[in-house]
Amino acid sequence: MNEKFLNEIYKNTKMAVQSIENMYPKFRSTKLKQFMKKAQEKYLDFMQQCKKIAKQKKLELKDASFFSKTMLKMSIGMSTLFDKSSEHIAELFLMGTVRGTLSLYKEIKTYKDADKDIVDLAKDLKTFEEQSFEEIKNFLQE
Repeated sequence: MNEKFLNEIYKNTKMAVQSIENMYPKFRSTKLKQFMKKAQEKYLDFMQQCKKIAKQKKLELKDASFFSKTMLKMSIGMSTLFDKSSEHIAELFLMGTVRGTLSLYKEIKTYKDADKDIVDLAKDLKTFEEQSFEEIKNFLQE
């Protein structure tokens, strides 16, 4: 149970980092770039926490498949092919944040009996994603 839950958290953060990396060259707004860079650093911090917990508990973290990574990159590429505006990039990030948050709500409920440090990490990530959602909405009006 702990390993599966921790892997879900890790996958969530890994996909967020990959999404930001894929979108970063498309950002036109300096403020959006700064926001996304800070968000990426926070997601990387969550990834490190996952790795630390996995090491302590002797759990194995699994990376996303090559297919998943490729599909994500292609999806972002297609979504930004004709519209690289800050508003559109913010919209894409909002959609990803909503998907991540919903996933965390489900996982926290499913794995409520997991070790406390893993549950707490998931809750912290959910809180961060909810805060990011609120902040990124400001870029829809640029």
